[in-house]
Amino acid sequence: MDGARRRAVWRLAVSAILVAAACARPVHIPERTGGFEDVTDAAGVRAVHTSGATGRKWYPETFGSGVCVTDVDGDDRPDLLFVTGRPWEGSADREGVALYRNRGDGTFADITALSRLRFASYGMGCAAADYDNDGRDDLLLTGYGATALFRNVGGGRFEEVTATAGVAVTGWSTCAVWFDADADGLLDLFVCRYVQWSPETDLACRLDANTKVFCGPDPYPPSTSRFFHNRGDGTFEDATEAAGLAKPAKALGAALLDVDGDGRVDLFVANDQVPNSLFRNRGDGTFEDWSARLAATPGRFGMARAGMGVDVDDSSAGGIVIGHFMGEGLGLYQRDADGRWRDRARPAGLFEPSLPFLTFGAVFIDADLDGWPDLVAANGHVDAELVRTLEGGVTDRERPLFFRNLGDGTYAEAAAQVGLTSLFVGRGLATADLDLDGAPDLIFTENNGPARLYRNRLSAGHWLRVRLKGVTSNRDGIGAVVTVAASGRVQTRMVRTGSSYLSQSERPPLFGLGPATSAETVVVRWPSGVVDRLVGARADQRMTITEGAYP
Repeated sequence: MDGARRRAVWRLAVSAILVAAACARPVHIPERTGGFEDVTDAAGVRAVHTSGATGRKWYPETFGSGVCVTDVDGDDRPDLLFVTGRPWEGSADREGVALYRNRGDGTFADITALSRLRFASYGMGCAAADYDNDGRDDLLLTGYGATALFRNVGGGRFEEVTATAGVAVTGWSTCAVWFDADADGLLDLFVCRYVQWSPETDLACRLDANTKVFCGPDPYPPSTSRFFHNRGDGTFEDATEAAGLAKPAKALGAALLDVDGDGRVDLFVANDQVPNSLFRNRGDGTFEDWSARLAATPGRFGMARAGMGVDVDDSSAGGIVIGHFMGEGLGLYQRDADGRWRDRARPAGLFEPSLPFLTFGAVFIDADLDGWPDLVAANGHVDAELVRTLEGGVTDRERPLFFRNLGDGTYAEAAAQVGLTSLFVGRGLATADLDLDGAPDLIFTENNGPARLYRNRLSAGHWLRVRLKGVTSNRDGIGAVVTVAASGRVQTRMVRTGSSYLSQSERPPLFGLGPATSAETVVVRWPSGVVDRLVGARADQRMTITEGAYP
């Protein structure tokens, strides 16, 4: 299909989507009081992303960047790292990141200068974890040009160790996840790579004779993501081929999960307009490609959909959510009895309301702490000039989506009811209890715009936050599965890094307990195989469980 015909078909399709959305039947949503309040200014966060756009429309300019929740000083308060981008030239005066330390009173201190963090590449994503098991969060940054690994040396300061650690990745890297692939107690690293692009190979796709638009991923060859095995001496070896992960794709999102319930950490990768990838962990540091078990759902023009952000709800009624392009709707993969993963977004109530939106970041969050994970999506178009040609007043600035979990396997869109109505070019999205009140808050990034913090003021139930400290397993407990039973319900969360889009949420799982004032049991299944079981944990506390303390 030639470009002119494709654009004509796309405009008709978008018009039909907008009409369908406008005529959608209202869904009854149970009443809740309160909502999310924008507290960015009051919190003292001034992070702003710079795309470097000068009118040339180089492809990476539309992708934005992420935010990572970390704990730089070990005080168990969520700190924030923003990847802030940079101009293509003359950017030596920019750090490329902004690091904010949580003061514990709902405000943050900018410690970027103190941290000695400086990222010379065109930054995009981040991932935080303690790769050397010294009790301090280290940072991995991705972007166009190169990756950078910063080791936390204490006192809020970092040193770059990319070359000595052996984790340099060239080309265009996007998301990243830390996890222990072989359960040896050391965190390994998977770095997503996107397409083979450079300023010299940038293509001039045009809306008309005078207007250049971003071409999308189709014309550019895919890249191969990289997997690094942790040697335990501060260095890594590139084990991509040996691990069975050398699969060219166009990766933008990655999530950790246990796809078959065997206690091993598996890997899902969301790809842009090529089929998504699912890798099953064999337990010895190698993976089996299970991508064929993902039942394909065609998108525009019958092609694979544009996969961006991804997150996982580990409960039996949950699944893998994926952000897609405008007109493709959200995806929700759920595992059937035959072992196949099929998209159930439509019966779940996620598909139609999300059709008019272009979703990047996505996170499951139990906003009202009723024990049923809700879903939030960050949205924004990739090309302002292109969307101006569409009917219905479409712009590149879009509001977030908030899907309330109704507890029966379905969701209802309720962004307006919870105060998420601001329009911006959404990209990264993470969640954390920023003010330590037990309710999960939201952090958004905007392409070429300011970050936004939303405090959760919903009327809520009781809660329990579980922080893990590994002994035989990795110190962060990444890959551990925490199961909480309360009021006749059983909830499950894996401790994970990455997820969403170029971002990472707070690692310690936060469980909504509804009216329950205590949890009947808290069970932790560690990557080492150790199982801890705690009985009668009181609600409304931030607890820490050390591996082996409750055999």
